[in-house]
Amino acid sequence: HWQVSTVTVTNEVTINPIINPKVQQFVNSYNKSVTVVQQAFETMRDSEEVPLESFAATANEISENVQSAGNVIDRLYDLPVCDDATYQHSVNVSVIATLIASWLGYPLPVVNAVALAGLLHDVGKSQLPVSLLNRPDKLSKEDYEHYKRHAAYGFELVKNLPDLGESIKAAVIQHHERADGSGYPLRLVEDKIHPYARIVAIADLYDEAVTINREPTVVYSPYSGLEKLNDEKYRLDPQMCLAFTSRMLNYLSGNTVALSDGRQGRVVYLNQFAPSRSMVQLTDGTVIDLDTEPHLRIHYVIR
Repeated sequence: HWQVSTVTVTNEVTINPIINPKVQQFVNSYNKSVTVVQQAFETMRDSEEVPLESFAATANEISENVQSAGNVIDRLYDLPVCDDATYQHSVNVSVIATLIASWLGYPLPVVNAVALAGLLHDVGKSQLPVSLLNRPDKLSKEDYEHYKRHAAYGFELVKNLPDLGESIKAAVIQHHERADGSGYPLRLVEDKIHPYARIVAIADLYDEAVTINREPTVVYSPYSGLEKLNDEKYRLDPQMCLAFTSRMLNYLSGNTVALSDGRQGRVVYLNQFAPSRSMVQLTDGTVIDLDTEPHLRIHYVIR
């Protein structure tokens, strides 16, 4: 028997989850999916025809790999950013929506359908000017009204596809609807919004909220993304939001983060109600409870 009186930790070893073969398979599939979506958008711009077989095969592959690899949401934001964010956004929403549907306990056929709904939700953007989609500054009121037409444009593209379920078509036109009637384009309320559309809306809003344009790159802030969902949960679907946020919170402690004042540290205690106001241990060892610092918050995760 070993006689050990003292154990000293000399270094903390972090295992890179990308070594996991299932995660690696997901990453390979993800990159392929982005390429498929890009090619599909180019086809739709030229012909106004949706290559449904390509979308469906890609959605099934996304669903299979996501359910095999588990919570891969963090991995989405470790990958290189496309020149046109629309393609990556479509795949990201499909991945996140797949996870939400799985966490809600939906059967596999429904999970696969939700994956396809996420992949198709923004097909209407193929009918918008590329200059409008890639504009770095805030859209004018007139341009934003033009942008909002993408939901209706998308429905026009998919409404006559005989092999596409009505539930998925509903998600395409309804993913910007809100429970209080403030959404678009139909101003639907509560249970008039299809469950697929509600799931896609959560995935869509999260993906938009977690990516922060910060020259010369894009940084990732799941803390602000979850707070955005918490703020909007009653306009979305509160139960679905809770199912998503409660799972995601399990992955946020221990991250190295940058604060809004530029200082860096590690999250040591998570504030479940306001994740960006958690407890952070700075590099000098000081622990700050951001919940007591009204002008300070977690800005983004340091990769």
